[in-house]
Amino acid sequence: MDPRFDLFLGPKAESFELLRELVLQVLYAHARWRRSQYPEDGSLYPSGLPSSDALPALQETLAEFLHRLERNIPFSHPRYVGQMLKDPAIPAIVAYLATLLVNPNNHAYEGGPVTTEMELEVVEDLKRMLGFRGGWGHLTSGGTLANMEAMWAVRDTLEEGAVVFSAGSHYSWKRICSILRIGKWREIPVDRFYRMDLDALESVLRSERVMMVVANLGTTGTGSVDPLPEILQLREKYGFHLHVDAAYGGYARSLLLDEDGRLRDRAELEWMSQELYRSLLALSDADSVTIDPHKHGLVMYGAGGLVFRAERFRQTLLNTAPYTYHVRQRPNLGMFTLEGSRPGAAAAATWFTHRLMPLHARGLGLILQETLLGAREFAERLPKETDWEALVPPELDIVCFHPKREGRTLAELNRLAEALYAEMSVEAEEPEFIFSKFVVDPQTAGRLLGQREGMDSGWITLRGVFIKHWLRLGARPTYLDRMIAALGAWGEKQGVGKKTRRPER
Repeated sequence: MDPRFDLFLGPKAESFELLRELVLQVLYAHARWRRSQYPEDGSLYPSGLPSSDALPALQETLAEFLHRLERNIPFSHPRYVGQMLKDPAIPAIVAYLATLLVNPNNHAYEGGPVTTEMELEVVEDLKRMLGFRGGWGHLTSGGTLANMEAMWAVRDTLEEGAVVFSAGSHYSWKRICSILRIGKWREIPVDRFYRMDLDALESVLRSERVMMVVANLGTTGTGSVDPLPEILQLREKYGFHLHVDAAYGGYARSLLLDEDGRLRDRAELEWMSQELYRSLLALSDADSVTIDPHKHGLVMYGAGGLVFRAERFRQTLLNTAPYTYHVRQRPNLGMFTLEGSRPGAAAAATWFTHRLMPLHARGLGLILQETLLGAREFAERLPKETDWEALVPPELDIVCFHPKREGRTLAELNRLAEALYAEMSVEAEEPEFIFSKFVVDPQTAGRLLGQREGMDSGWITLRGVFIKHWLRLGARPTYLDRMIAALGAWGEKQGVGKKTRRPER
């Protein structure tokens, strides 16, 4: 079995028959299960029901529904690299469907006994991958909820101090500080690689008490990875809770592990940057980590996750209710979570996917290695074959890029970027490829461009999220070849750039 192909529906629904067979198996199994419950009971449906006109009525509305879905953006296609959207793996689809027919709720054991146990096993998978020997965790609806719960637990445990995050961090951190009434938070600048500026961080640490520092392992905008080993050294010196927002990049630690869960030799990972390798290795010493199965875990939205290295934070969040959590000898996750109701189907989908694609280099790592190498190849070929270049070298699989800077003003750079975006984004009628846009704020733009004065506007760049692993696969020209050629041809049309041999579309 080749998981890169066999475990996905595919851009042209190549694995349709496989998925169809599994879905039918799920439906038949669920029907048998329902009929086996309380076999002495008869059906409560009156004779003649379901009625003969039920199917036409459902089909009519279904046709309207499916027609509306057809207007959707083709998120699963290799030509779409706009946002963090990809095909969920076939195991996730099958498990989610099988479980939603039961509709368990993992707020309490009595609401979802089987899927609660699966969720706990998923957390053990994540702890092993992260290198945590103890601790606890659970799934959430997404990374924002996981991050908010982490800050809530730290605030109520440590009680005082500032929260520090970088300008590259997710926009929700400011909202979280507002919701939790965090009076003191500090947003510090990033360096030229869009990583947290360590000098700025230490300046804050020297000047005031800090209870929590948020580092990123894969920023949403550029996919940048903060230098965790150096931040951990600062933790030893100043003392603070280090939370790593690895919602996007956390699963990349699977690349460091062999099939027995041991760390691989560095020589086997020569293609990986030293900075990424060191930060992935250091992830095991973080105090808490946000990690999202619905990103690189190949599961559908929404399935986020939060893992703590120490169990003491669980007691901080403890709560109960008079109408639930009565099965005391069993795990009741909702007693220790911000969210109440949580779909057991998300836990089931993650559990099944982890079983088919284990969290090591020869499992899920095969997919991640392909996405990371695809982003690197794109960034390396871009300035050689087109008039564009990467904003920063990609550490994971997100590449922001812009016109080459030589002899161009910021206004000209932005004009060209906007022109390309108009033709290769969701705003175009028939885009050849679909990118998104990343706007560097004026302060950071001035630092990156070496212009301290006159930065009244941001720096507009295009953004490619190479979260799908298809770009380098298949016969030449690959989709990556076509993408590079399309950008080169666009530049020629604009009267800039290099002549490129354009492959068949």
